[in-house]
Amino acid sequence: MRLNQALRDRLRYGMGQIDDYAVGTNFAEYGYFAGGDTGAYVTTADRITFSTGTTAAFTNANLSQARGYLASLSDASIYGYFAGGFTTAAVATADRITFSTGTTAAFTAANLSQARYAVSGLSDGLTYGYFAGGILVLNVSTADRITFSTGTTAAFTAANLSQARWGLAGLSDGSTYGYFAGGDTNSATKVTTADRITFSTSTTAAFTAANLSQARYAVVGLSDGSTYGYFAGGLTGATATPRVTTTDRITFSTGTTAAFTAANLSQARYYVAGSSDGNTYGYFAGGYTSAVVATADRITFSTGTTAAYTAANLSQAKGGSAGLADFAI
Repeated sequence: MRLNQALRDRLRYGMGQIDDYAVGTNFAEYGYFAGGDTGAYVTTADRITFSTGTTAAFTNANLSQARGYLASLSDASIYGYFAGGFTTAAVATADRITFSTGTTAAFTAANLSQARYAVSGLSDGLTYGYFAGGILVLNVSTADRITFSTGTTAAFTAANLSQARWGLAGLSDGSTYGYFAGGDTNSATKVTTADRITFSTSTTAAFTAANLSQARYAVVGLSDGSTYGYFAGGLTGATATPRVTTTDRITFSTGTTAAFTAANLSQARYYVAGSSDGNTYGYFAGGYTSAVVATADRITFSTGTTAAYTAANLSQAKGGSAGLADFAI
């Protein structure tokens, strides 16, 4: 996720960095995929270099605690956060990654207000991030808000989901709205439900125009940070073919979501991780088919087309990882 153009330009002028970067060309440098389930929960982190599209194991970014089905988000500038997840039980643990060094460490101030897994995260790219939904024993509508200036997370009821669910996906337009979509309710009912959070008020409400084209959970979301977002893969709960390649595209100018087959995954899978450079490409990595995979797909934002991209494959086959990206001002 990235800041909108006007804000990025203001920040660069204000920081005296206009000589270092051409306006409108300074986007994310690295993405990170961390944690997950290989058959055992892992701390492993991989780093993708966006200039080359190449992914490799990056031990500095390993999590402080082995876990899967965690959430992630980025302040699009200095820090990223991996929060919640499952080990032998649900945890509230948060780790913070410092983008200047790519180093991750436990950061208790950012711990979730409630231990849970299969939670989703998104960010406004400047002031706040949000962790929403998930499951402990029962699924929840709970939203936590992290204040980037302090790195402190607390329950924030105005941002609670309209429906308690887990296995949902989150993404952001980087300036005005964020969207949480899909998931599974306690009745084991897969849903298309989308909620929209208005960043100016931190208030979340159901937003049916953004509903998924197909009810599913264990979905992944990523954004180009300005025009479109994508919700990809997941499980429908169907007996014969529960795993899907389906990708829906949301148009940020209208908040409307529709199936977009050009962006379908190269392989039907679920609990995939996503990371975006906020400009040119996004990456969907890992997940489950009938087994865990290392597969990476790359989406080209100019066309919305997704294809397998082996240079970005994870160093280790795993599902239930979390992905995020930096944004170097």
